[in-house]
Amino acid sequence: MIRGAGALGLVLLVASRAAHAEPPVKLADLVAVAVRQSPELERARIDVATAQAQLLQAEGIEDAHVAASGTANVIRPGDSDPYGDQETINAALSVTKPLSTGGSLGLQLLGQRTHSSGTSVRDENGMSVLSFAGQRDAANLALGLTQPLLRGAGSTAFEAPIRKAAAQRDAAALTREARARDLVVSLAQAYWQVAVAWRQLEVRKTSLKLAEQQLEYTEGAIRAEKISRSEALAVRAAIATRKQDVIAGEQDVYERSLALRQLGGLEIGPDALAVTTEVLPETIDAPALDVPAVVGQAFARSAELAAFAASRQAAEIAVAAADNAARSRLDVSVSAGPAIAGKTVADALSSSATGYEIDASLSFDHAIGGRTERGGQAIAQAALYTAKVAEREARAKLAVRATRAAQRAEAARASIVLGSEAIGLAEQNVTAEQKRFELGKSTNFEVLRRQDELEQARLRHASAIADYLSARAELDGVTGTILARYNIVMP
Repeated sequence: MIRGAGALGLVLLVASRAAHAEPPVKLADLVAVAVRQSPELERARIDVATAQAQLLQAEGIEDAHVAASGTANVIRPGDSDPYGDQETINAALSVTKPLSTGGSLGLQLLGQRTHSSGTSVRDENGMSVLSFAGQRDAANLALGLTQPLLRGAGSTAFEAPIRKAAAQRDAAALTREARARDLVVSLAQAYWQVAVAWRQLEVRKTSLKLAEQQLEYTEGAIRAEKISRSEALAVRAAIATRKQDVIAGEQDVYERSLALRQLGGLEIGPDALAVTTEVLPETIDAPALDVPAVVGQAFARSAELAAFAASRQAAEIAVAAADNAARSRLDVSVSAGPAIAGKTVADALSSSATGYEIDASLSFDHAIGGRTERGGQAIAQAALYTAKVAEREARAKLAVRATRAAQRAEAARASIVLGSEAIGLAEQNVTAEQKRFELGKSTNFEVLRRQDELEQARLRHASAIADYLSARAELDGVTGTILARYNIVMP
């Protein structure tokens, strides 16, 4: 006699899990391994490192520069040149600091030593009448300012490469985080698919066990000549069908396990096929979701949407830089400082009359036609338009994704409640139909049909729980909480 179908299912569930030697793989552990070993995330990390290096390179425009140079010039013309020999040595040391206005401020020290000797007058025989020799040391210290007035003027133009590189770095980091979220969501969903496959296999084994027990009772009743032998046919047919279902369930476990192993980077081999997961929860206790609030959270916390926004910002900076580069060039340069000179270094340093030197220049350049400049502007505008379209498209996709996930979770939550009620009623129907069979008021066909109804109720209930957990993982992904849930920190 069959009693307590629900209790029997629980016993078989525990026994089936105990038969597996491999300990259950926790989802948190699987996520940690997959995030650490994911080739896609490693490529994203390299992209972030590259963007960081590009930012460092762009920040180099703010670096001060120290420069030094020296030249020597020696002239030995021979006797044919009455102006004689000349030796000139020049040395320069400068420090230049770029300014946020687009110009530069520099301090330059120049030194020069000139030595000359020769014959200034010769007689008709070519003999020297008057010879001379002289030396001059000179030094100049100048503070100079160079400032563009049109092209390249202002902090917007000067800092454009830095701000663009910073926005691209942020976009790369956010893209990496978005990929990590998507990976964890996919892992969680694949994990629960394996868990529900185990639960469905256990439900089918429970149904097979019920049919086998029904066959035992039927054969006993046949031997006691309470029922005809034909009653066993329906039970044997049901057992054969349910054995096929068990085989299909085992195959489903292997298929989903292999997909999970491949996604999570787990070992795959003769001794590493099926993944034993944690037991699927029997029920879900969760509050109702506010779909508009979920969509709002997704917009506010989406790493993918933030990455598109950063890319758009970089494109806007590029447009501003292209507009500035399209201007005519008009640069002003001014430098001034003391100038000293003497026959020797000592004379120059002790001289009380110190002079000064001032240099000023203004340069202008304009490209007639400006095709290079206009082409650069058009390219930058096209890139900005592309970034805006991509951001708008991503926002729409995110809204659809969040809405569907929230509605799917709500539908699954309602289905779980109804599924629990359906299982309870189906268990009662199995017990009642079995009693009717024992009293000769029913047939094995009806008993097996009630068992099938119980099996389907349990399968639908398990699927609803897995659907809820998968939808919940999707929601955690779009609202940005899934990495924190599994203690994943993106450095």
